[in-house]
Amino acid sequence: MYHSNARVPGAGEKAVSACVLAVLAAVVVWLFLQQRNFDPAVTVATMGGPAAAAKAPQDLLRSWPEGISSMGAPEAFTPTSLSDKIDGKADLYLSAGFLSLASQRLKVAVGSAAWLEMFVFDMGSPSNAYSVFSSQRRPGAADAGVADYSYQAENELCLVLGRYYVELVGSERSEQVMHAAQSVAQAYAGATKVAEHADVGAEKALFPQVGLIADSIALVPSDVFGFDGLRDVFVARYREGTSELTLFAARRPSEADSAKASRDLLAFFVDDCGGKADEAPSGAGIVALEGRFEAVAAVGPYLVGVHQAPDRETALRWLGIIRSRVSGQHP
Repeated sequence: MYHSNARVPGAGEKAVSACVLAVLAAVVVWLFLQQRNFDPAVTVATMGGPAAAAKAPQDLLRSWPEGISSMGAPEAFTPTSLSDKIDGKADLYLSAGFLSLASQRLKVAVGSAAWLEMFVFDMGSPSNAYSVFSSQRRPGAADAGVADYSYQAENELCLVLGRYYVELVGSERSEQVMHAAQSVAQAYAGATKVAEHADVGAEKALFPQVGLIADSIALVPSDVFGFDGLRDVFVARYREGTSELTLFAARRPSEADSAKASRDLLAFFVDDCGGKADEAPSGAGIVALEGRFEAVAAVGPYLVGVHQAPDRETALRWLGIIRSRVSGQHP
């Protein structure tokens, strides 16, 4: 997405490049928090600590929909063994507070070679589960109409139900496989009781619809924009003409916390990324960074801003929009 020139970059450029790459990684992955009790309707692995051995569960559902059957015993994974199952992607879940995974392969129908694999990730909290879901969502995926949030794309159906993030991945892309995935998803949602459902409607409403790139709203739990001091931030990507930019909003515990977060983020863009602070309206900060602009402000307990706007005027205009929406004035 971002490419260096043929010449050897300077130290400042290297810092900026590292920052930009971290941003890209942050916008498409992250998050997660503290564990509650499993619902007895769904049997998944339990753990006594980071190094606890995974206990093999019974079937992930007490009964499967008609025509679907297990192909073998489920597998269970802890943080220390997760990479054995999903090598190359484990860091995404671990950085988001992953607690445990139970998976099981299912036969779609008698006489068919097709199968599904079901993955049940316990992410500890609904916000964590939604964070992974939003970072994994494929562009243009269709709403699957199951549980708290869900989508269907090609050979997979993914959903959030309370603290659980669930993937159903088919061996092939076919109507038969996806019908089976829908049946299993509905059965899982019906059998699983959760103490708290995922609901990010209020946060999504902060972002205007005009210019919004579909399905780009995501919850980033840590290292937002490459800054390890910034966590749990909602981001949304926008297209304006030939340019793209990102709006972000995050509720902090207090006005003092949001003001501090604003100062810290601006300092990061200047001190760590090599940006240049620019004059901004009262209560806001703006930084010029490698031909793009970062604009940040605190609005009550909220930290809001614009990331990688193409010019200063655009950055300030969009900052005004997100500030107004967070203040309750919806343009």
